[in-house]
This record gives sequence, structure tokens and C-alpha cells, in this order.
Amino acid sequence: MTATVDALIVGGGPAGLAAAIVLGQAGLSVLLCERRQFPIDKVCGEGLMPTGVAHLQQLGVCDVDHFPFAGVRYLIPGGPCAQAPFREGPGWGIRRTALSAALHARVQRLQTVCILPGTSAAPQDRDEKGVRVRVGEQNVCARLLVCADGLHSPLRRWAGLQAHANGSPRRHWRWGARRHFALAPWSDCVEVYWSGRGVEAYVTPVGPCQVGVAFLWHRDRYKALRGGAALIPSLLAAFPALQERLQGATPLSDGRAVGPLQQRVRAASAPGLLLIGDAAGYLDAITGEGLSLAFAQAHALKDTVIPDLQSATGIVPRQALAAYDSACRRLNRSGLQLTELALLLSRYPALCRHAIRALQHDPTLFQHLLSANMGLQSPFRPSTFLRLTRALLPFQR
Repeated sequence: MTATVDALIVGGGPAGLAAAIVLGQAGLSVLLCERRQFPIDKVCGEGLMPTGVAHLQQLGVCDVDHFPFAGVRYLIPGGPCAQAPFREGPGWGIRRTALSAALHARVQRLQTVCILPGTSAAPQDRDEKGVRVRVGEQNVCARLLVCADGLHSPLRRWAGLQAHANGSPRRHWRWGARRHFALAPWSDCVEVYWSGRGVEAYVTPVGPCQVGVAFLWHRDRYKALRGGAALIPSLLAAFPALQERLQGATPLSDGRAVGPLQQRVRAASAPGLLLIGDAAGYLDAITGEGLSLAFAQAHALKDTVIPDLQSATGIVPRQALAAYDSACRRLNRSGLQLTELALLLSRYPALCRHAIRALQHDPTLFQHLLSANMGLQSPFRPSTFLRLTRALLPFQR
């Protein structure tokens, strides 16, 4: 016997849970399956930008353990330091497990949403009625399949949306890792350390006595990397001042890594299904907008696919999915531009040093770029573009 639902969500990370909240609030029948048990952990910088905080609160998730941070600070060891506060209010440092637990609790309050933890899903086929999926031991027909199954999404490949399948090259071979330490935050900002050796460190305050330290690196450039238990120490070795600050601090989590990070997609939808979160394509974590983007994509369901799910029958029509595709491209535009710029800086230490020195002397520009990274303004409006161009040229004071 085949069960029928309006939407089947595969993946119970923040993107999948956010989608479940939005769809459930619309009164739709939703089944969410996740192969792991809640709460779910993941390698993540754990800094939620102000727009992400607003999106999370709009989902009805307000009571979650977090630690506020005021802005971002860029540092080059022995070099310049640039800092700017957010115009939009504080960001939140949130342990990924705390975020997972809060979103999960919110979904459980929705009567039309059913969650199946410890359950895998395997798509079978699709027709005008919907997409048929084997969920655990049962067959399910969903009018909409929401693929929230992460960075290396098997559903994305099944749907033919993985760009690499058609020979599109990966331009950035980057990986990430993360560990937590018992230490009181020493800054009210997320600190970003640029080593000039193909690796960056990101320090996020996630509690009154806890910081998360994440690393991103170019696999083809950082040659000192070691694996296993030596992974985090070998990454920390690129930042002597940070290494000294963490000396003696008790690790609160194991070192975990993920990669490669860049994942290209042909589109964010195919007949009867859509991609959301990391499954919808990913460039890099260098600008910290992954969670905010996933929540914004979930909110975009309201004006794209939900009206058809509420008023029609059968598989979600192509025009609704095209509208979701367009919304994803719009939401991602500014962030992608600035992520590419940050990746350029990460490859050229001298250029990076010049840019950070310029931002140090022009914190208003830095503040503009933080807002642009959140999609609140264009990063290349004339006044900002001129100042940004100056920042990327050799700068002397």
C-alpha cells in the first residue's frame, strides 16, 4: 500500500526542518525522514548572521541557547586587523546541536508534520501524480519531494541536477573542519584569521564559556595538513597566536571535517522535486551565509510552491518550481559575488593584506560589505564599487 502526502522532505538538518515548518504552517501534510537521530551535529562555523536570526525567529524559533556577537573581525597574524559591527543587530553563535534541537521541537508542534528519525529514503520514479519514494519499509507518493539531504546529496544526483555529471569543473578544492573549546569568548565578534598559507581560522563565541573554532583550507595549497587526531593541531599550527590562546583549553568536541565544499547544480528543481540548503548547490563557507540562505529558501516556498500544493492536485507544476528556482538565484546572487571575492583574496596573500588594511581604514565600507553579503544591498553599487576597487589595489597610508 502506498501512502500519499503533499510533501516528503528527505533530510532533517536545518534546511529540511525549516522547510517542514513552512509547509506545516500552511496546513499541508508533510513527512520528514532523516537517517540519523536528533539532535544532529555537523561541521559548521555556527555563526548565524543577523538576517538568519530574523529568518529563524519568523519560523517561530526564538527560545534557543545562543551567544550574541556584534560583527566580524579580520586579522592577519602580525599584520592589519579590520573590524565592523553589523548594522542590522547582533548575530548569534549557536551550537549546531542546539539549533537542531530547537528546530526539531518547533516541527513537533505542527499537527500535519510527521518526523521519521533513523529512516532512509530511496526514490523510485515519478509521474503526473507525484514522486514515489521508498521510505524505510513503506512506499510513499509525494506531490513534492524536498531534497534536503546535504552537501553531497544523493537525491540531487538521482534527479540529474548535479552539474559535475555533465563535466562542469570544480574550481575550488576546499575543505572545512571544526572543534569546540572550553574558553570564555575574548571578543564580541566572529574572528577570521587569514594565514596566507591557504588556510583560514574562524572563531565564533557559542556560549559564555565556549568558543567554536572552524577551519577552511585549499587542499592543493596547505601542505602541512595531517589527518586523524592530528588534523586540528596541524591546522592550528598555521596560527601561532590563536594556538597560544587556546593552549590548555579543554576540547569539548572531536575534530570533524567535511569536503570538498564546492557543489555545482544545473538548477534547484526538477519535475516534482526541489533542492534546498546545501543540496541546492554550494560554493564555500568563507562568508558564513549557509544557514541564513537555507532559511530564506524555506521562506521562499510560501510564494512559489505552496499555493499550488494548497489549490491543485497531482505533482507540483513546472511553473511553480521555476518560480522557486528564480527565488533561489535571487537570494544567492550577492552572497556568491562576495564569496568569489573572498576566495580570490584567500589565494593571494599580498592582495588580502592590502584589502584588510584598506578595510581597517574604512570600516564603513566593511559594514556595507557585511550587509551586501546578507543580500540587503548590492555589493557593486557605484559608490561601494569605487571604494572596493581602491581596497583591492596596493594601499599605503
